[in-house]
Amino acid sequence: MIGLVVAPCIVFMQFFAPSVGVLQAAQVLLEHESEMASVVKAARSKGITIAHCRVAFTESEIATTFGVDSPQAAFHPAVAPEDGDIVVRKHRVGPFFNAMQDVHAIFKERRIDTLLLGGVSTGGAVAATVVQAADLDYRLFVVEDSCADTSKETHEFLMKFFAKRATVIKSDELMTLAQ
Repeated sequence: MIGLVVAPCIVFMQFFAPSVGVLQAAQVLLEHESEMASVVKAARSKGITIAHCRVAFTESEIATTFGVDSPQAAFHPAVAPEDGDIVVRKHRVGPFFNAMQDVHAIFKERRIDTLLLGGVSTGGAVAATVVQAADLDYRLFVVEDSCADTSKETHEFLMKFFAKRATVIKSDELMTLAQ
């Protein structure tokens, strides 16, 4: 039986705008737009904090794509940050050890011990987050239909892998889990 998701927890989304050309997962992401939007909306209705994470570089940093103000680094409009959300900028796929901010400290300061995860790509940012967050002893829920990857096989394999470190749920289960 899946336990209840109780506050303090956070929905940690890692979605880019559909204009991302580097990852073909953007097209797969569009197929999940309603699921990811419903997860964010349901979480907000329950008072759950939302955190957004993206890869983005300043001009002085060594990147030709994913500039801070570029369309490639923009958040997907269906889950765009709102006032009060946490916004994280990172340089690599893992958010805890490669971000400009100390994400773990931010979460601990807010007494957040549970993460509900979604994002692109399942084999990149989501996988890195699951592994890093599990190592930091967070209670993890991966929202399967709010994750996307260019490879269906990779996505399905990783959901089985994630189940060793997290509870894998569907977006429609969120409302029954959140209290």
